[in-house]
Amino acid sequence: MLSSKGSARKHLIALVGFGTVAKGLCQILLEKRDILKRDYQFEFEIVAVSTRSRGTMFHPAGLSLSYLNYLALNNEPFVENTKEWDAEDMIRNSNATVVIELAHTDFVNAEPALTHCRTAFETGKHIISGNKGPAAVAYSEMKALARKRGCAFLNEATVLSGTPVFSFFNHSLRGNQVNGLRGILNGATNFILSKMETGSSFDQALLQAQKLGYLEADSSADIDGYDALAKLAILANDLFDLAVDLSDIRREGIATITQVHIEAARREGKRWKLVATLSIDGAEIIAQVKPEKLSLSDPLAQVNGTLNAITFSTDLLGDVTITGPGAGGRETGYAVLSDLLTLNTGDFS
Repeated sequence: MLSSKGSARKHLIALVGFGTVAKGLCQILLEKRDILKRDYQFEFEIVAVSTRSRGTMFHPAGLSLSYLNYLALNNEPFVENTKEWDAEDMIRNSNATVVIELAHTDFVNAEPALTHCRTAFETGKHIISGNKGPAAVAYSEMKALARKRGCAFLNEATVLSGTPVFSFFNHSLRGNQVNGLRGILNGATNFILSKMETGSSFDQALLQAQKLGYLEADSSADIDGYDALAKLAILANDLFDLAVDLSDIRREGIATITQVHIEAARREGKRWKLVATLSIDGAEIIAQVKPEKLSLSDPLAQVNGTLNAITFSTDLLGDVTITGPGAGGRETGYAVLSDLLTLNTGDFS
């Protein structure tokens, strides 16, 4: 990390969770280690990994990145440098300077991820979260704890996976007044609606999405709009500095959409999408997630398959749309890398 005096030091990384995203991140770090050092002066070691199923590994000088990549690809048990630590022990006892939180969580209490984040801040460690729970449920608390300890709380991966929505908003739209956004924030439901456009029934499209691994373990998180709701809360609170709770957002999923609805929209020259909307008009804030019939001239109507998109409403440029992948291990791993590079600059307030 670059300090205020401009000196560099090596980042010591701890991973909480070692699934698809961690696999993508390890592959990227292994491929690009030399480039990251040469072009970005970014140096790192992964010193610890903690999982529910395979236990914890730790070495203060760093674990072999090649070995970690092998373990990620082959799902083999941890047998070297093991510790009798759970994730919270690992965060407290390791010499990591940054914790990458990739554990499973929910949108009720955000546990165990919320405890992991709190523990990291208590011990002066930065948090990079690919986990929506803490940012969706307790964003204000997370930012306050991070600020109090001079730590980072970064979460580029939580909304559009590898598509850089936060950096786009904070850098590319500077100078604009942004009055709201509309977005397709869930790739699974967008895939289902896209398949229904080609003639599949809802149940057929749902089954295909499950087989392809697009749905959460609890498919209601996608189908009933909870995933998009959580992402909209993160956007509202992170980008617009609001205090929106999940309960403040109106939510409606896609389970009631049938081929009758699809065909009726087609005759009108429209297309069904699950749209998340945030509108800010002075003190009035409207936040909702619901299926909408969009005109084919709407950029969001042209976003198909698992792609996601957000249209920002600006005063200087009008509507600006960013589109990209909303899921995938390598894509989300890239978003984590983006946050690591932000951390490396020291510009994370």
